[in-house]
Amino acid sequence: MGTGILTLSFLCALAFIIILHKCGIRNFTKHSIATDVFISGLLTILFFGTFSGMVTALIAGIFVSLYLVFAKYVWGTQKGKKS
Repeated sequence: MGTGILTLSFLCALAFIIILHKCGIRNFTKHSIATDVFISGLLTILFFGTFSGMVTALIAGIFVSLYLVFAKYVWGTQKGKKS
């Protein structure tokens, strides 16, 4: 059961990370706290109802948060555009 929760958490986090990259990762690293809160809240709503669902949401949120910290140092944040 534990590996199933970790696998589902990883796949769920991976899906969100792919979406973040498609939309432009630098936009999200600029507002990483708001992104963390939004994704963690959305995962909590999606997996609400069972203990294993809540644990899955928690672990997936942690994976996404760690990735955003990593991405902020690798890709940086989006600079303000000069007009």
